[in-house]
Amino acid sequence: MDYELSVIVPCFNEEQNILELVDRIQNVFKKKDIKGEILLVNDGSRDNTGEAINNVSKEYKNVVPLHHEKNQGIPGGWKTGLANSKGEYICIIDADLQYLPEDIWRLYRAIKNSYVDVVQGYRSYIGREKDSRYLLSKGLNIMLNFLFGMNSRDNKSGFLVCRREVFEDILNYRFDYFYFQTFISVAAKMKGYTIGEVQTLFESRFLGKSFIPQFPMMIVVKALWDIVMAFVEFRLLDKRERILEKFLLNNIPKKYVETLKIWRKWYFKLYIAFMPMHHWTITRQAADYYYELEKSQWLTLDQMHQLQEKKLRKLIHHAYYHVGYYREMFNKLNIKPQDIQTLDDLKKLPLLDKQTVRENIYFDLMSDNFDKKKILRITTSGSTGEPFICFADKHQLEIRWASTLRSMEWTGYRFGDKTARLWHQTIGMTWSQVVREKIDAWFNRRLFIPVFEMSDKNMERNINRIRKYKPVLFDGYAEALNLMAKYIKEKNLKGLSLKGVISSAQFLPDESREIIEERFGCKVFDKYGSREFSGIAYECEAHDGHHVVAENYIVEILKDGKPAKPGEVGEVVITDLNNYCMPFIRYRIGDLATAMDNNVTCKCGRGLPRIGKIEGRVQSIVLGTNGNYVLGSFFLHLFKDYDYIIRQFQVIQEEYGKIDLRIIKAKRFDEETFNKLVSELHYYLGKDMVINVEFVEHIPMVRTGKQQVSISKIGIDFQKVKNKN
Repeated sequence: MDYELSVIVPCFNEEQNILELVDRIQNVFKKKDIKGEILLVNDGSRDNTGEAINNVSKEYKNVVPLHHEKNQGIPGGWKTGLANSKGEYICIIDADLQYLPEDIWRLYRAIKNSYVDVVQGYRSYIGREKDSRYLLSKGLNIMLNFLFGMNSRDNKSGFLVCRREVFEDILNYRFDYFYFQTFISVAAKMKGYTIGEVQTLFESRFLGKSFIPQFPMMIVVKALWDIVMAFVEFRLLDKRERILEKFLLNNIPKKYVETLKIWRKWYFKLYIAFMPMHHWTITRQAADYYYELEKSQWLTLDQMHQLQEKKLRKLIHHAYYHVGYYREMFNKLNIKPQDIQTLDDLKKLPLLDKQTVRENIYFDLMSDNFDKKKILRITTSGSTGEPFICFADKHQLEIRWASTLRSMEWTGYRFGDKTARLWHQTIGMTWSQVVREKIDAWFNRRLFIPVFEMSDKNMERNINRIRKYKPVLFDGYAEALNLMAKYIKEKNLKGLSLKGVISSAQFLPDESREIIEERFGCKVFDKYGSREFSGIAYECEAHDGHHVVAENYIVEILKDGKPAKPGEVGEVVITDLNNYCMPFIRYRIGDLATAMDNNVTCKCGRGLPRIGKIEGRVQSIVLGTNGNYVLGSFFLHLFKDYDYIIRQFQVIQEEYGKIDLRIIKAKRFDEETFNKLVSELHYYLGKDMVINVEFVEHIPMVRTGKQQVSISKIGIDFQKVKNKN
């Protein structure tokens, strides 16, 4: 930022006060060594205010003259000033000199020495005239406190200092108010910002004329109407983030095709209308996010990066001021929130790992201003058997629901089509959540096939259920889909006929993709996701990498602590741009993926960045006695050539120099051929590697039905790995 502090002053018929106001503010800047600017907004004045502003701007280089041809009111002046300001912090003050310009320093000092979002000056009783306007102001303050659950001394005060991104958010309101300035602190509080108060002197007006008469009956009527609208906006309607909405107004996508037409549009509206019945936490405004994401996918890559950086800056400021862990980390590194402006600046911050989350989850990593009624506790199964707990807020849940629906449409599916799902369905849900899940499935015409009923005994029955139901789309665990496709092939059953299959939860080997596509009669659209974030990246119809849901996440692929080059395998690191109750910034999710060159646009035309093949878990890396680090995906490639003797396998390393190899034999198992496979393992892992072979009838899945082919428990840090296969 070019300035520390931008002072915004709306001016209406204030020609007699301009020069003194500016001189006194300049004295504050000079005395307190503040690099500041003054933005004087002539709001359609009928006197010589405009000329006075132009004259004083010639005298001071840091005075910015701004003019409205017509009166737009105090909020209009604030918006114009904000749009032209260059300060890290914003101060708003009236031009009539009733608030003392000298108190700007006191408000600025208060916000610099605290972690509140807004510091508001409340008008002292000292020397204040107790006229009818004073009584009306006090009555209005009591009413606002009561209606909006506040305890402010003077929430109507228009003298405050806050960070610029906070002020921008405060000025983002839905309705047309007569006097929005009345609700400046109400809007801040209802949007989750913390407010500090500083007592300030308030003098009588000596020059100029107030727009408020002695007995302002018409103003009272308009103010009461404003209160009704504010109550609806801030108490009755759900608050939602509007960064993407505003961004799309200024960045029109290169193309947009409406997917919901005719009856589907109305069916979707009906579904959304009943949203509280079939979803918990998520509300009807999730539909707004869906419509926005439908458009934003067609932004260019540069535009998408601009959007990410805009959301990143807001997230970083929130994390610093409201999350103890990040504030301590920033201060320790001597970094300020304004130091993180671009995607490249993220590298200044350390990585966040699961153990750090576990140690800090309930206090230091939870924000101090989140709404406890609007968060969801999420428990993951844990790749190595240790459960992982985190929390997601309402906004994150809503926008990830919207992004899931958008990605489903890439398969050819449209809302209202029949779908089938091979999933765990209701594990971990309360009875009320189970009921909502079933209602949602009915609305979505979704057939559930429980993944735990995948056995030879009922496999054919489930396949027949799917065939009879005739779904357009089938989604489920990659491993479970693979097992079903193999069963169809082995039993020589009639395959399925679908528009698309979405595989998720595990990485998808090429041989699994081939057999699924062959037996289900359609293309596979791979989904990369996690319980912490839901869908992170999805394949489109071009099937050339996974498109990151860039409106929600920044995804880095890191190798040796640096961005991996196209074609290289690196560790996936994620920054969640939406979850404010528990921010995940540069979070090591524990997966490995191949980096792609995002300067090359996908054939589908979407501007969403891409990552390549998902290679598995970091915990799946096995360390050989020869120094090789072998990825879990390697074992899949090696064992696929032995599928006629091995039906299923699992590699586990619990100590250096030894692995346990669990094997489920296939019908054509041959010991000589198996010994050849073991010899190949020795070649890649070291001749002295101890390989303990255990032939089993069953290899257990983790709690939610996933199955890992490779598990390492020796604690390898991928960012420190130098030599890898």
